[in-house]
Amino acid sequence: MSELIYMFASLADRHRDGVTSLDGMRLLSDTLHPLGVKITWIVSPESARIAQKELTRWHGDFGDDIAVATPALAGSLDEKKKQMAATRDAIQKALPWANLTIAAWGHQDPEIVTVLEDLGFEGLWGFCWEQIEIDNITDRGCPWGFYYMDRDERLRPARHQGKPCRGVIGMEWTARDLLKSFHSGNPCIYSTDPNDVARGSICSWEDIEYWKGIADNYIQNTRYNDHVFLLQHQEAHESERSDLCKCYTVEDIKESVAMLDRFVRHLKTFPKIKMLTLQEAAQLYRGRYNKTPSSYMLWTDIPTPPPNPDYTWSMPTGPWPKTFLFYDCDAQMMFIENKVEPICVRNYHRPWKREEYFAEPFIPRTKLVRNVRYHWDREIEIEATSPKAMPFGLALWGDYSLYQLGDCPGLIEGKMLPHELLFLRYDLQEGKNVFRIQLRGK
Repeated sequence: MSELIYMFASLADRHRDGVTSLDGMRLLSDTLHPLGVKITWIVSPESARIAQKELTRWHGDFGDDIAVATPALAGSLDEKKKQMAATRDAIQKALPWANLTIAAWGHQDPEIVTVLEDLGFEGLWGFCWEQIEIDNITDRGCPWGFYYMDRDERLRPARHQGKPCRGVIGMEWTARDLLKSFHSGNPCIYSTDPNDVARGSICSWEDIEYWKGIADNYIQNTRYNDHVFLLQHQEAHESERSDLCKCYTVEDIKESVAMLDRFVRHLKTFPKIKMLTLQEAAQLYRGRYNKTPSSYMLWTDIPTPPPNPDYTWSMPTGPWPKTFLFYDCDAQMMFIENKVEPICVRNYHRPWKREEYFAEPFIPRTKLVRNVRYHWDREIEIEATSPKAMPFGLALWGDYSLYQLGDCPGLIEGKMLPHELLFLRYDLQEGKNVFRIQLRGK
């Protein structure tokens, strides 16, 4: 299957005195619709009523859809459900055609998954991978892309325990450069947000080479995944200069849409790309996966010009080594080139705590005991001693594409990335662990 799924969402909920960001919405429409992009507009009841005519026309002409901007929920669980249901009903009244299965914002509420599941929502937009405290959002520890949210802890995937778990899908705010975001600790600048990369001086009107590098990394990782989800976002109110928003100059706004135009045109050079709304992507995901699927991302550092120091003060800039990133229902792991054990393990069996973000404080070192070739076959033995049980993995860097996995006791899953590495997913037990890996020649 191996498809890149591209989605574009726009926060269009801002309003005042019967006015919403129609100029910004029209600019995004004029930029993206001719390129075949379907926009998911995130609206409030008020902005839906004001923009009713335009939203209805864009739905009919281009296939746009609507997401529900979550209000500030308060009170008991039942009261929160009533508030969310009332908001959805008000938008439905303004836009009777809308398929209101996606919510947005509101993901900081610890009861949000229960609220949305019980109301029949299928997705929640707005998670910010690796982010800490920016815009009052701290989501470090959650997966990138899409995942089925745990009912009790929204930042981790639901654990399936052998049963399907198609709950609410967590959807990220905007796609990030996974390598630079992780290593720098600054995911905002290293993202697909046009304003942030422009302010950081790493993309501009005519130079989106960095964005092309992000796109190419996502595209290349379709080799290792059935689907790779690339979601991009731009606020409607930040695409105009008006009384509702004066964050950016007219020139800034022209630059951002020029960058979006160039980026989408680059994406469209890839033959296996689908441009979907959030609703369509959620339906594809739920139809294909009955639990959060394993995700494999091999990322190469993208050269960038020196960033604007006023916007990136005291931020490490690399370069960084090739990085392999992985998550499943139980853990998220990061590996750097030529290092067998992960440099970070986020254990989803741990509670989420600020300054920990599911991360294991101690990661056992590995020891190569044996690496023997027998004509076409190969046997490898690796040891690791752990003070506790925890999810773990091994990255054997190099070209193992001439082999297929044989007998590997305790192996949960293995993934061959041809010419790059062999990934082996295990669970560590307390004490000494011995991994015996048998490779058979093809």
